[in-house]
Amino acid sequence: MQVDWTELILLDIPKVLSIHYHDYRKAKRRLHMDHGSGCNSLSELFHGMQPHFALQPIENREKDYLAALAESILKILLRPKDYNSDCVRHLIREIISNLVLYNLIEVLADPYTVHTIICKSLGSYEALLDDMEVSGQFAETYFSAFTNGQVVMTKNEDEAKKRDDKVLDQNSPKVKGESLTKQMQRLQEEQRKNAPKNSNIDEEVLDEDHKSHQEPRKRFSFGYITLQVILVPFRTFWYQLMATMLQSQERYHQVNQHTKRTRQIRLIEPLMDFLFIALHIDERPILRWAWQMLAMFFWPLIRVFGGGVLIDKFLEQTVLYVLSEDHIVFYLRVGSDLLWPDGVFIQRADPPSPLQREQMRVRAERLLTISIPANIRNILFETKDLNELQMHMHDTLEPLQNKQINKHLLYLLVDLILSKVLPELVA
Repeated sequence: MQVDWTELILLDIPKVLSIHYHDYRKAKRRLHMDHGSGCNSLSELFHGMQPHFALQPIENREKDYLAALAESILKILLRPKDYNSDCVRHLIREIISNLVLYNLIEVLADPYTVHTIICKSLGSYEALLDDMEVSGQFAETYFSAFTNGQVVMTKNEDEAKKRDDKVLDQNSPKVKGESLTKQMQRLQEEQRKNAPKNSNIDEEVLDEDHKSHQEPRKRFSFGYITLQVILVPFRTFWYQLMATMLQSQERYHQVNQHTKRTRQIRLIEPLMDFLFIALHIDERPILRWAWQMLAMFFWPLIRVFGGGVLIDKFLEQTVLYVLSEDHIVFYLRVGSDLLWPDGVFIQRADPPSPLQREQMRVRAERLLTISIPANIRNILFETKDLNELQMHMHDTLEPLQNKQINKHLLYLLVDLILSKVLPELVA
């Protein structure tokens, strides 16, 4: 069965994110209230609203769920001869459940990882953010000396953060003009290099091989996707013509069925519903009224004149572009470099300190703030003050700041993706 990645990415995943945001904020409002079910923590109350078998408060329940999930996957993918072998089945099951799925969920559920991904994705805005912080457009923080290279900390703040500052100064000396994200990455790289290595391979040869195979970073091409949208009608007409003349009627009906289904489903609507919830639009009356007017009058006119189909085709081509063969190779290469830097399997680094976590959080919020065009963010958040915009962005990212609650989201996404890729699991 072929997976409809467009439907999965543009319809199913935004709906899961909308439910996650809605339930998190509802649980936050109910916490410490009389109808809060007597829960003492936000994660406990959220679990009551979104119960998941893997996250029940039972010892090793999470690993047991992943082991059962891996067992079901192997039953579908392995040959009967290999699956009936207890040694092979148990070995592969433990690798998938413990080394892959469990560690992957543990890392991705950490808010520090979420902030790191945001900073790496918006790395092109780091120079602009550094200039804005130096010029004082953003408010100073107790760690601004590490961000801007200026000593502006008060005596009390310096004493409160003395231990964390000492760790940063010793392990990662500040390089002039270096951004915070690169500083944190260099710190982790130095920690891995200082770890003991059980390899006799020449490091110079590994460095040369790594540089020779390093691919340039893929950029989002708006022009390429627009060209693909323009060519979609011609490509569809050609497929229908070839299906009618050379192929069977079954293929012809498949092409027609895909065309009708994409025209009936508006791919933009789940994304807009998620933005409505994530950006707190319902709490700003003027913006909510404008949003409703657009939905009631402007959007139907766009659909009448064919704008909805063009937007859907643009989103479809965007998904195809992001999941193209060249990009998949690039993603695999990046994953390989992350897991095997310099040809050596990655060493577990020390967990980030509270100061490092706070630095990365503020950095991610500010990068997101300046990445949004000024006119759009002024309309969405009804302010031009960058510090207030950062606070709005903090509220937007708040449902992703709890590791245990993030696990609920990740397990829902894992179940959703596997049910699409391997429908036999839910049959």
